[in-house]
Amino acid sequence: MASIFQHLREEHERLQRSIVRLRGVEPGLTDCSRSTSCAASTSPTRAAAGVLYSYLIHVKTTQQRALQGLEEHKRLEVRLLDAERVLADDDLWRPTIASLCEELARHLRDEERGLFSTARVALSDREATGLGACFAAERARLHGDLSSLTVSPPNPSDRRPGPDAGRSTDPQPQGTRPCPRPSLRSRSTTS
Repeated sequence: MASIFQHLREEHERLQRSIVRLRGVEPGLTDCSRSTSCAASTSPTRAAAGVLYSYLIHVKTTQQRALQGLEEHKRLEVRLLDAERVLADDDLWRPTIASLCEELARHLRDEERGLFSTARVALSDREATGLGACFAAERARLHGDLSSLTVSPPNPSDRRPGPDAGRSTDPQPQGTRPCPRPSLRSRSTTS
């Protein structure tokens, strides 16, 4: 099974190809096709990063970088939405798209050189592989296709009590499994 880092590398490569295509788009495209180019190309990447970041904020050695990364993702999301609102025949369209593409490319480089390098050291192979499985489930959920998940549903009696203990006895959705959590014994975590 692929690790989260393998999935992120693939997603970053796919997003970089989308950036190149987007830079070449001529003004005058319909808003729908521009919107699809931007939003569709970033959705799986955001899912992969979300899985990793939500884990890393609980690991002391990566917490600060992960929190900064989440803030950067929020900022880029706003920039993406702003860019999608610019009309194709507006004089600001080309500079807006060029600026967005440059910011996305810079973010990908910074993420790979910074947080991902630190995370590779902080996470065990087992954790990285578990997060990779979580990403595959999240990507399938985003695409509305849970049939690609071959893992059987977990037994509700096997679930560890957590913050939601006692609220619901519903098992995980069919074909998914809970994502790994930082181990208190193997990782330095925050409370």
